[in-house]
Amino acid sequence: MDTSWRFIARSEARCRALELAKKAAAADCSVLIVGPTGAGKDILARDIHQHSRRAKQRVLTVNCAALTPTLFESELFGHVRGAYTGATASRPGFVELAAGGSLFLDEIGELPAEAQAKLLRFLADGSFWPVGGSQEKSADVRILAATNRDLAAGLDRTFRADLFFRLSVLTIVVPPPTREDLRSLARVLALEIAERYRAPIAAREASDLGELASNTVYRGNVRELRNAVERYFLVRSPDRTVEESWKAACALDLLAQQGLRGQGSEARFQDDAQALESLDDLLFLRCVRETRSARELSRRMNRSLPYVYSRLAKLGIKPKDLQRSDIIESASAKIRASLAPHRSMFLQILNES
Repeated sequence: MDTSWRFIARSEARCRALELAKKAAAADCSVLIVGPTGAGKDILARDIHQHSRRAKQRVLTVNCAALTPTLFESELFGHVRGAYTGATASRPGFVELAAGGSLFLDEIGELPAEAQAKLLRFLADGSFWPVGGSQEKSADVRILAATNRDLAAGLDRTFRADLFFRLSVLTIVVPPPTREDLRSLARVLALEIAERYRAPIAAREASDLGELASNTVYRGNVRELRNAVERYFLVRSPDRTVEESWKAACALDLLAQQGLRGQGSEARFQDDAQALESLDDLLFLRCVRETRSARELSRRMNRSLPYVYSRLAKLGIKPKDLQRSDIIESASAKIRASLAPHRSMFLQILNES
C-alpha cells in the first residue's frame, strides 16, 4: 500500500478506486467521486490534489448542500462592494482564491438548478462574473466533485445532463469499507489519534484494536469508525485489556444513543454507567472461569498480578477460590441479578444496533 496516500484501500473495490485516483492525479481533468456518506470521498479528493501538478497550490472545499442559489454564486465567484445589502466591501470567491489549485465541490448533487447553470458556465471556459461586477474574470481551477447520489439516474430531472458530463470526465466509485479495509483503517486511525492525544500505542495494541473494530458494522462508514476509535482512547486504561476497553467504548456509544432518544436524565445516566461497570465485571468473570490460577489469568489477560488481585477482591473472590466454580458462579449470579432491571434496555439496544 502506498503510504503517501491517506485513502486506505485493502479490498479489491477500494483498490480499484485508488488506482483510478492515481490516474486522475496524473491528469488534470474534472473528477466526480461517487459513494455513500463517510466512505472517504473527501480524503480521496484531497489525495488527488496532493499528488497532482497543482499540489503546491490550495485546495478549497465548498459544501454545496449548505448554499442557496444566490449564496452559491457569491461564495463561488465573489462579489463587489454594494452588490447587495450588507456587501460593504468587495470579496473574492472560492474560484479566485483557489486559482492554480483545486476546488472540491462536496455534495454536488444537492445544488439547486439555478446554481447548476451558473457552475456550468464557469466550467465551459473558466470565466465568471463576480456578483454585481462589471468586468469578467477568469481562473485556472481544477474541479473535484463528490456526491452520495446517483446523478446519472436523475439527469435533466434533478441534475443537468450537460453539467454531469462536464464534471464526470473521470468518475470514481468509492464503496463502503469492507472488514479488510476497516482493519487497516482502524490501525491507521489509532496511530493518528494516539499522536494527537499524546498517548503512545504499541503496534500490537493497534493491531488488536484493528481486529476488534473490523467486527463492527458502521452505518456512517469511516466517519463512524473514527468516532469509535477515538472513544476507545477516551476509556482506555492500563487496568483493562484492549478488548475490555473496546467493549466499554462501544457500550458508551450505545448508552449515549439511548440518552439521545430522550431516555437519559442525569440519574438514569449514572444508573446506566453502573450497569456498564457490571457488564465489565461479567466479562472479567468469564475469563476467570477459563483459568485455574491468578498467574494464569494474569498471563492470558496480559495484565499484572496486582491488577488481577484487585479485580478479584472487588468481586469478593480470593485467589485460592479460583478453582471453586460455585464461588465464581455465585458472584456471577449476583451481577446478573443487579442487571435484571436493565434487561429491556439491553434488548432494545441490541435490536437497534
